[in-house]
Amino acid sequence: MSYAIIRNTKYTRENLKGIFRHNERRNKNYSNDNIDKEKSYFNYSIKSPQYSYEKELNI
Repeated sequence: MSYAIIRNTKYTRENLKGIFRHNERRNKNYSNDNIDKEKSYFNYSIKSPQYSYEKELNI
């Protein structure tokens, strides 16, 4: 059985850069030691953003 987790949270404009880097896996270092960077190629996006979140959301 498949399932999805959806979270809705309000963010400020200042938070968008960090959230974008985190979601798109562009950070170099993570505080979570359990992340296996060698398996990153398994990650995929159904629709990758063309621009940063600020530009995509036209804020």
